[in-house]
Amino acid sequence: MGIKHTSHARYELWYHVAWGTKYRKRVFTDKVTQSEVEKLLREIALQYDMEIDRVEVLSDHIHMSVSVPPRIAPSHAIQILKSVSTKLLFKKYKFLKGMYWGGEIWIAGYFIRSCGPGLTKEAINRYIDEQSEEL
Repeated sequence: MGIKHTSHARYELWYHVAWGTKYRKRVFTDKVTQSEVEKLLREIALQYDMEIDRVEVLSDHIHMSVSVPPRIAPSHAIQILKSVSTKLLFKKYKFLKGMYWGGEIWIAGYFIRSCGPGLTKEAINRYIDEQSEEL
């Protein structure tokens, strides 16, 4: 963590990101599947030089804190995470094809908020940690 660098930039950009499943279907109901979705998202992020600090996969939506290099627009980072994960999830979980015959698992929209003086990464991580459905 801390300040990262590329050949032409130094940066520390953190975002709180959330998006839901299409039709808010409760798809990821068991802990094993949630853990595998988390692992999948972390692997995708690494391939694109992104870093996921916290991620909470709930049955019908996802929250995460993610750092994105400045060469990738935040909207494009979310597009990458959602589109690549969709392809990989359809391959891994055949039951999804019956639920989502249109080829989309995630809703089109998303929530994003950047860290700054009014909102720290630690506050975002606390919020994500509190999102468990076990309350």
